[in-house]
Amino acid sequence: MQTFVSQEMLMVIKAVVPSFAIAFIGYLLGRWDKSVHQKTVSNLIYYLFSPCLIFSSIHKRTFDLQEFAIIGGAVLFLIAAMFPLAAYFKKRANIQENGYYLPIIFMSTGTISLPISLLLYGNEGLAKAIIFHLVNILVMYSLGVYLVSGSANLLQILKIPALTAAAVGIADSYFSLTTGSAPLTQVFIIFERVIEVIGFGAIPLLILSFGYSLNESRMSDIKDGLAGGLLKIVGGPALAFLLIYLLRTTGVMPVEKGMDLLKHLDFRTTEAVIILNAAMPGPIMAYMLNVKFDNCPQKAAAMLTMGTIGGMVSIPFVLQLINMLIMK
Repeated sequence: MQTFVSQEMLMVIKAVVPSFAIAFIGYLLGRWDKSVHQKTVSNLIYYLFSPCLIFSSIHKRTFDLQEFAIIGGAVLFLIAAMFPLAAYFKKRANIQENGYYLPIIFMSTGTISLPISLLLYGNEGLAKAIIFHLVNILVMYSLGVYLVSGSANLLQILKIPALTAAAVGIADSYFSLTTGSAPLTQVFIIFERVIEVIGFGAIPLLILSFGYSLNESRMSDIKDGLAGGLLKIVGGPALAFLLIYLLRTTGVMPVEKGMDLLKHLDFRTTEAVIILNAAMPGPIMAYMLNVKFDNCPQKAAAMLTMGTIGGMVSIPFVLQLINMLIMK
């Protein structure tokens, strides 16, 4: 048991420490030079880097409809269930800005959970984690943008660059635009490669901007950040275990192995991936949206910091529970 915990802790540390190192560089940059215009950086991420990252993440993926429905439904359930909890804490802290919701209701499904899913559950786990990541991002760039912008214009929401990139990526995956050797196909391949290279810069730029913002944090932000961060890393996995119980009770997920061992493993891996992602702290992209729309970015940064630090302890614990209760 101790060996398992140590391995999981080491895995989480390896996934998180590079992000902390990049954030620290951003913090030092903020101490040295305060002239960086964060709104400009957030616009670059919003309109260019993030859409390229989303497209390059999904354009070569294949999706099973039943699996997409189960995992996508789980994402929607977790976001909806966290919303009233976040609203309660928001009211208690007397915070008016809706940007407070984003680091609590959404999950950091990319930088931490993807490598862990691959290492623990193989390619099958990675594929399921990517579906979870995709749906989480799509909701964040629709509902999340609505919350921080206050705009209820459906046409404007449909014009969000990340959603357009996701639609084009899914179309590329479905129609296989880059298969074959025709000259037009080669142009598509070069175009995709350019997008992939740009997308590589999204995560480092996000983390640097996040670290830069910590120079502006106040003690009140740290207090609110502690409450929001703890709510995220404790409430998320608790709701996920409740969801798995409901899925098994209603028959959506089988309780017993039955005769089809492979099918059983598929469902157990799906459950494990859902719980793992629910245990993630808030995403740095939520902070970027708060900066772009000027909606309490300091409180968002504080919540992300506290949630990520706490996650280094809570995520190995959740992984141990998954091993004991789900993957046994």
